Amino acid sequence: MIKKILLLILFGVSYNLHAQWEKVYTNSTWANGASLYIHKNVLFQTGYGNNTNQTLRSGDNGTTWTDISSSFPYTVYFMLSYGNTVFAVTTTLGTTKYSFYASTDDGLTWTEKSNIIRGSGNGAILSMASDGNNLFAVSNRRSIYRSADGGTTWTEIIINYTGTSGILSFAVSGNTYLAVLEGVGCVVSTDAGLNWTLKNGTSNIGVVYKLNNDVWGMAGFSGIYKYNLSTNSWENNYTPGSFNSPISIGANGSKLISTFGDFLTGNRKYYSSGNNGISWSELTTDVIGLNNSILSNYAVAANGSYYFAGYWKSTSGVIAYSIYRLPLTTTSVADKNIIPNSFELSQNYPNPFNPTTKISFSLPSSYDVSLKVFDSIGREIAEIASGYLQPGKYSVDFNASGLSSGIYFYKLSAGSAIHTRKMLLLK
Repeated sequence: MIKKILLLILFGVSYNLHAQWEKVYTNSTWANGASLYIHKNVLFQTGYGNNTNQTLRSGDNGTTWTDISSSFPYTVYFMLSYGNTVFAVTTTLGTTKYSFYASTDDGLTWTEKSNIIRGSGNGAILSMASDGNNLFAVSNRRSIYRSADGGTTWTEIIINYTGTSGILSFAVSGNTYLAVLEGVGCVVSTDAGLNWTLKNGTSNIGVVYKLNNDVWGMAGFSGIYKYNLSTNSWENNYTPGSFNSPISIGANGSKLISTFGDFLTGNRKYYSSGNNGISWSELTTDVIGLNNSILSNYAVAANGSYYFAGYWKSTSGVIAYSIYRLPLTTTSVADKNIIPNSFELSQNYPNPFNPTTKISFSLPSSYDVSLKVFDSIGREIAEIASGYLQPGKYSVDFNASGLSSGIYFYKLSAGSAIHTRKMLLLK
């Protein structure tokens, strides 16, 4: 499927994804669970199953992975990026102690920061959250633990709400706490956990996330919601159509990626936003051939170079977990203060290239612009820029890591003007 991209003139940046996902990791022993995390531009993944518990680290966008499992006493249940520190919550087998390990060198070395003995609210501590100042450790029963000193000491908060049997998801923004409770729905506290009110919006919110400075909710077939902290209510942010259920959402800065499942076909659909949810566009649908696969927890994420997705898929009775990545390309305003005299599409540089190259163009007037890439027989590969642009000079970084070597063409259309140039990919 051909990709569309939202061009953000205000910031001089837009985002586009190439047509092909690339598998960078697979593991057939993680049959019971796996999660994917990003701290700065470093990736971590945890997995367990078949008597195997592993934590892996990658500093090169998933190309290679290092096993760091020996840094922890047992399974890592959750990881959280907190400023320049990355936290991991784990336990000691056979005890009720849950430990918080911290790394200040991007996961190369780890030390135990603190620990919690299971409290009166009971439950295993399986996740963490942050509002930018305080840290939170979240159990799967009724206990939430808050730390105001960077994870050194913890204070227990009990969610006393009728019908509460377990916390499924938790997010926080200042004194506003949001928790999805099993058999209840989403409850909200605006007084730092003292009192709770049911806030499900027009649809039951099943999962909540704190991304950037916003709290997001995923609601069945109703799509993605954003919580309005001023009105203390949910507002629908995006729904791609009937029978499409949101599965997961991830972010890096203003870049968001969300995965939806099509109930009728079983396909996965990917949508991105380059402006923190103001608008969304579809990236691609199941080009990695994972129809009817099981999307893992926290499976979509983004750093400065790629979107990432993690999946379980059963083949001949064997369940394998895999990580895929999809490259980002960036379009920037080279000089918006200089108005060119003519319409120009420059030769890409470098050329030949592998796998990235820069495409520059100049606009003497405002135009609706489309920049597309075609293969040697004229098939459209990607639309790497589109939108209404003011006069100026622009450049696009095109990533062809998913393409084979050969001749490609890029065509710039602006009003009635059309320019085409040839480029050579050599791998």
